[in-house]
Amino acid sequence: MTGSAQDAGFSITPPRRGRLPLRGRDELVETILRAAEPPAGTTRAAEEAAQILWGLGGCGKSLTALEVARRLEERGRLVWWISAKDSARVSAGMREVAGQLQAPESQLDLAWAGKARSPVELVWTLLNESDRPWLLIFDNADEPTLLAPADGQVAEGTGWFRQPRTRNGLVLVTTRDGRQETWGEWSTMHPVRELSPPDAAQVLIDLAGDAPGTPGQAVALATRLKGHPLALRGAGTYLAEANRIPVGGTGGSIRTFDGYREALNRRTGAGTTRPASSAFDRAVRPVVQSWEMSLDLLGGRGLVQARPMLRLLASLGDAPIPYQVLLDPARLSASPLIGEIGEDRLREVLRSLADFALVDLSVIESLPAQSPVAHVVTLHPLVRELVHDHPNVVADRAAYHELVLNLLDALRLRDPDRPREEEFDPDEPDKWASWHVLAPPTTGAVLAFFDAGELPRNRPDLLTVALDLARLIARYILAVGLPGQAEIFLDRCLAACLRIGLDLRERAVLSLRHERSRAALEQGHLAWAEKELREIIPARAALLGREHRNTLASRHKLARTILEQGRWGEAEQELRDIVRAEFRVRGPEDRDTMTARHSLARAVVAQGRYADARAELAEILEIRLRHWAPDHFETLTVRHTLDICRLKEGQAVEALADLRQILGTDTAKRQVQHFAMIAARHTLAEALVATGERVEAEKVLAGVVADRRRILGEDHTETVRAEADLRQLQGG
Repeated sequence: MTGSAQDAGFSITPPRRGRLPLRGRDELVETILRAAEPPAGTTRAAEEAAQILWGLGGCGKSLTALEVARRLEERGRLVWWISAKDSARVSAGMREVAGQLQAPESQLDLAWAGKARSPVELVWTLLNESDRPWLLIFDNADEPTLLAPADGQVAEGTGWFRQPRTRNGLVLVTTRDGRQETWGEWSTMHPVRELSPPDAAQVLIDLAGDAPGTPGQAVALATRLKGHPLALRGAGTYLAEANRIPVGGTGGSIRTFDGYREALNRRTGAGTTRPASSAFDRAVRPVVQSWEMSLDLLGGRGLVQARPMLRLLASLGDAPIPYQVLLDPARLSASPLIGEIGEDRLREVLRSLADFALVDLSVIESLPAQSPVAHVVTLHPLVRELVHDHPNVVADRAAYHELVLNLLDALRLRDPDRPREEEFDPDEPDKWASWHVLAPPTTGAVLAFFDAGELPRNRPDLLTVALDLARLIARYILAVGLPGQAEIFLDRCLAACLRIGLDLRERAVLSLRHERSRAALEQGHLAWAEKELREIIPARAALLGREHRNTLASRHKLARTILEQGRWGEAEQELRDIVRAEFRVRGPEDRDTMTARHSLARAVVAQGRYADARAELAEILEIRLRHWAPDHFETLTVRHTLDICRLKEGQAVEALADLRQILGTDTAKRQVQHFAMIAARHTLAEALVATGERVEAEKVLAGVVADRRRILGEDHTETVRAEADLRQLQGG
């Protein structure tokens, strides 16, 4: 997995299939397998390269796709599973696909920062040129626009979802949208219907065994449940649990297929969340009834917190929820929605909800077992949707927002002067794996709070919590190299701030605007970033002071926009002032002070004052070597800048020796295609020329030219400079 995608926590490995067999989908699975690998002597129609599984939520679309994935993986095919629930997961997932197809990390960084060819075109070029057969699955694509081209429609076939131009590839989508016009005439549509009575009955027997009754009785119940797989799962797990722990007398609980069917008939119309005329409501009513019966049974066993806990989980974002961190018993007990609940009771509630198939409990295997975010609870999307829209939940929405934000408050940084000692500082790379899991449910909860548009009158502090959490999310997304996604998220948050009447010069809102400027800077929107920062800085200075850490952060970002635009003298003047302030505020050996000093040194180098820059860089390097590893990436970049000064001052032999050491480190080898390491190789070639080793220099420089053409493009200034140096070296 590439660094950014792994750190962002967007896995593209297909989920594990359950132990029970898939029923009633054999013909559909075989049809898709034939499209992936046509029988000998046959050809595949063009539209068969893009397959759409559509149907009601919970009808088994994803399970069918999983079976296809399992079968094709066994045949040696590359298989990628992309969650299409939001744009961030699609973007991060497709970036990981590109990484697995051997795209250099530096090329990915540039594409996703908007500084090279578009990410969509980059990934699809790699897919169409792949020699190895592959299957690409977009799961839960219920908002097809997330897969569409910018300002276009999915059916145009130029977005993330498109028709493969290679016989090696197959794209499979699961969605509730079954309109051919949405997906284009070039796609093959497959409705995933409810199961037939015999297949549905077999699902009940797979789950509950023979104890509840005969196969005929199972068929009768399956028919009553309309063959809906999610309703079957609820009924089957209920009956399995009721027979496993038969509490009460023979007439005290429901333990048979017939008993469950009769109970459903008595509850007809109860628990639905939409008008009875809704076709959707009629279809999912058995699902609602089955989980209400399960919750009643749990309540009868004394687990009265099961129902409000399910409603709480549905109020978080649609993603796996790391319950060890977010479901703190003390915070839960303080809410009248949940009531007193200790660790043991919370564990029992979660386990019981899982036993009744209302939630899934799992462990993220890519994380250490001791990680506080490794253990997660997940709701089926349809269950979450229906619980979230339940009338009782809607009536208590404000209370659930309050409880959710109280739980998420555990993620906020408590000491801004020492953020790196915090458990969940999103700027620290060793915390990204945690934020990979925390970001999706937190993002969903924060946006839901903002979108509600109603601030709690008795808890104004909740707005501050939501704004602080929004900033943490944005900082994480920026840190892992997804500025476009950060821009989308921040624009939505800032629009909400305007809707609810917040002053854009308030402290917390200024923090979001600062991060929005960072997103613009990282994408190369320099004029916009400079204009915005020139409004943010005086506002922060008026509130906090010109040398407050937040004001200095915005001033440094402004200096970077000036540097990027080539105004070196102006940048130097501002950076010198920033460095002096950083010395006073953070201290001479703080990491942020080091970063500002390195920026200052680069501004001095650009103006040709190499001796001055070299003195500055030597001091930075001495401090870094005392506090960071010798092969830390930032330390290597400082050494490279220092070698540029040495080379310009005529110390080519010394520069050459150090550059060879830099490029020989494990860090540099892992990041060999990073543009900073390509720049170091360019400087290495210059040092080789200066020491008379022209043959090796030409070889190194030819590699630099090839890499820059591929990664930066032929018109990029650094590519043009490398080509000119190579022509001169060759005597052209």
